[in-house]
Amino acid sequence: MSSVTGWSMVCVGSAALLLACSGTDRLPSQGGGAGAATSQGGASATATAGAPSSAGAAPTAGTSANTAGNPGSAGSGGSAPVAGSTSGGQPGVAGAPVAGSAGALSGAGGVAGSLGGGAGTAAGGGVAGGPSLPPVTDYTKAGPFTTVVDSKVGPNGGYTVYRPAKLGENAFVHPPIIFGPGIGQQVTVHATMLTNFASHGFVVVGTPVLNGGPGDAANLKSMKDGLDWILQQNTAQGSVYLGKLDVKRAVSMGYSVGGTSAVQLGGHEAVATTVSIHGHKAMAALHGPLLQTTGTKDTVGLPLQQQTYSTSQVQTFLATLTGADHGYIQNQGGGNERPAILAWLRYFIYNDSGAKHYFYGTDCVLCMAPWENPQRKNWP
Repeated sequence: MSSVTGWSMVCVGSAALLLACSGTDRLPSQGGGAGAATSQGGASATATAGAPSSAGAAPTAGTSANTAGNPGSAGSGGSAPVAGSTSGGQPGVAGAPVAGSAGALSGAGGVAGSLGGGAGTAAGGGVAGGPSLPPVTDYTKAGPFTTVVDSKVGPNGGYTVYRPAKLGENAFVHPPIIFGPGIGQQVTVHATMLTNFASHGFVVVGTPVLNGGPGDAANLKSMKDGLDWILQQNTAQGSVYLGKLDVKRAVSMGYSVGGTSAVQLGGHEAVATTVSIHGHKAMAALHGPLLQTTGTKDTVGLPLQQQTYSTSQVQTFLATLTGADHGYIQNQGGGNERPAILAWLRYFIYNDSGAKHYFYGTDCVLCMAPWENPQRKNWP
């Protein structure tokens, strides 16, 4: 079930909108370029510059993080790092993705049956049984996949997909992300951020322009149609995605009005986690954790994100970036919000334990400058 509460004004662009905030549980404050490529099914595609290929061998136990190499080294080979080594392989190799790992199920993290209803996720960080990738130490960097963009695909040819160029290597299954942009906005505004997510193995489906205000039914329909379409591709004969998608670990994500609809869509049975970026007030029967991002200068989204946080019944983190206004993320390629969102995705979808420090503990990354006023609820 999904319900949306009322709102008093429609926000267009970065128009100011200020509503009173509800009471919350608070924690003390701790104070990519692209190269040309050819895409199937549409306009020209782009490849992530400097993204390492997945040709290298996976790192063995005891190694430190095998991070992406120097810019422009995509496609280079590389030997596997040996146990106990401090660096991995040749430059440009982050190790090949491995398939079918059950993921770590111990320690804090995840949700063991949310208060909002639904199936819930496995306790211990992430969703049990998902795909895994070699660990990383720098969440600002590109992942191990070279990327392409498919334009004019999906329902009515209106969607844009950012995805790994080679799908299903080593039986890896790719979690889909449905992404809704801000009101009246082309999804290509967020190309840098979405391409980065694709380089980490995600298949990102960007919706057509969303023209309705926060909570508009047509916005939600556009996002649901895109999500249902990409999920169907996993069994569609002749599809490039046939058998290559992780259809049980989808992500609902959006910015501004897209972030509002992302929360509304978060109750979809395939959605494992939801990310609302500078979104508005929304409610839904989520069955996975919720990340909300906003900024101290976001007079549009901050008070409304606070209300969403206050009514959330699942594991939720409301992260506030100092000095960020409502349009921050669209002008900065994601800025400081992008690595935080990526860490969330890798932790809850890939069981990447290295990303845990972004969200857990009093000294977490989002608990310190340039972030402030971290708020967590239903937190294990």
